[in-house]
Amino acid sequence: MEMKYKGSSYKEIADFLNEKFRKSRKTKNGLSFIEQTIKDWFKESGTLYEDYRYYEEQMDEIHREAMEVIRKAGVRIREENFRVANEMLVALMGSDNDNIKLAAIKELLNRVEGQPRQFLNVKKDEEGLFVYESIIRKIEKEKEEKEKQREKEGSGLCTEE
Repeated sequence: MEMKYKGSSYKEIADFLNEKFRKSRKTKNGLSFIEQTIKDWFKESGTLYEDYRYYEEQMDEIHREAMEVIRKAGVRIREENFRVANEMLVALMGSDNDNIKLAAIKELLNRVEGQPRQFLNVKKDEEGLFVYESIIRKIEKEKEEKEKQREKEGSGLCTEE
């Protein structure tokens, strides 16, 4: 049941049982347990169906409880360490070394106020325009040219009528 619960295939279970009980069970081909036998045990009308369902429920509950304990312990540890880390940063602000003071102050400010905005290093094209500005200008020029073309075509149609 444990192997099935952990995701082993029926063939893997059969191979394990054949290896485990090789000496105690003799058959023509040397295999006492075949994949189909294991499948039959766990199917709805099988010998182990009800016992396996009970085992599965119990194991699921144990895992749920364990995960809840781990989650709570993680929160507690994180809170304790956060407090200790903040206390250490405050203590470092009293250092004789100005670099250490500055680093501690920056870290505390980042925790309270959030990190300062990062500026993007945007590339410029050959004309000195930012790349996005250059793209926008090209689109605008294309749009103007299309409008002029439409006006020319429109004015030509009006004169013919």
